[in-house]
Amino acid sequence: MRITLRQIEAFFWTAKLGSIRAAANQLNFSQPAVSARIKELEAALNLQLFTRQNQRVHLTPDGRHAVAYAERALNASQDFERLARTDSPLEGVLRLGSDESTAILALSEILHQLKQRHPKLVVEITINVGTVLQEKLSKREIDIAFHTTSSSTAHVVDQLLGWVDFVWVAATHMDIPDGPFTPMNASKLPVVTNSAPSTLNALVHRWVRSGGIEFDGVNSCNSLSLMLRLVRAGHAVAIIPLPVLREHIADGTLRCLPASPLIPNVAYYASYIVDEADEGTSIVVDIARDVLVKQQFFTRMADGTSLPSSSAPPEPPTPSET
Repeated sequence: MRITLRQIEAFFWTAKLGSIRAAANQLNFSQPAVSARIKELEAALNLQLFTRQNQRVHLTPDGRHAVAYAERALNASQDFERLARTDSPLEGVLRLGSDESTAILALSEILHQLKQRHPKLVVEITINVGTVLQEKLSKREIDIAFHTTSSSTAHVVDQLLGWVDFVWVAATHMDIPDGPFTPMNASKLPVVTNSAPSTLNALVHRWVRSGGIEFDGVNSCNSLSLMLRLVRAGHAVAIIPLPVLREHIADGTLRCLPASPLIPNVAYYASYIVDEADEGTSIVVDIARDVLVKQQFFTRMADGTSLPSSSAPPEPPTPSET
C-alpha cells in the first residue's frame, strides 16, 4: 500500500495534539476519516503507532520515532509546493496571525490592499495574543504574525516595526480622584486585562509591583473588544493600547488616566519564519507597516523617529498642579 500525505498529516497532528478529535478539527476532516488514515498508515508501515484508551491516543515507541519523519515529510511537501510559484511572489495561501489591537484598527485595510495587489492570494487569519502567535510560528502553523511578543525560537525572526503607547483608561463617569493615577489607586479599583501570559497582563502586574503593591484583584478576559465594553460601562479600569482608544476618547465615553509612573512604550513586531522569508514576506510587512502608520498606531518608528498622535496620553500633574 502506498503512503499518502493525508495519512502522514493525520498521524502527525494526532500525535501533536493528543487526540483524533483535535486532529480532525485541525485538518477540517471528520474523526472517522482521520482514524481511517492512521490505520491505513499503520498497515502500510506494519507498525502500531498509537495505543488507544478512553478516547485518547498515546504514541508507542515506534510512533514516537515516526513523528520526526512525519514532520520532515510534511515540511518537504511544503517546500515542493513552492516550486509551483509563478512570477508573483504572493499566490497560494498566506497564514497570517494578528493580535486583536491590529485586527481592530488595521487588519481590514491590510487584507484589502493584499487582495487588490495580489488577487490570487488566499489569506487564513488567526487572531490571538502574541504568546500564542509565537507558539504557532515556532510550530510553523502560521507564516507571519503582527504582535508585541518577541521570540526565543531560533528559526523565527522578529522585525521591529515601531513602538506603541499603552495607557490606563476608565469610563468618564467613574468616580476616580483627580491627580496622578498610582499603583495604590489601581489596587482600590477593579482591573481587567488579558490572561497570562500576555503583553497586557505583564504590563499591569509590572506597573502595579513598581509601586510596591501586591495586588490580586485583576480580572481576566481573553477579548480586547470585551475589555473595552467593560471599561466603557464602568465595570473596571484597564491598560489598553492608546490607538485602539482614539474614537472612544473623542466621543467622551473614555478618558486616559495620568499614570505615575508612566507606562513604557511597547515594541511591536512582524515575526516570520526566517528560512521561509522571501519577497512576498517583505511585501506583507511593508503593507502592514504603511497601514499602521496611517492609522497612527506607532508613537515611534523602529529607527527612533517620533510620530504625531491625535490623542497623546496625559502626563501626571506636577505637584504645583495638585
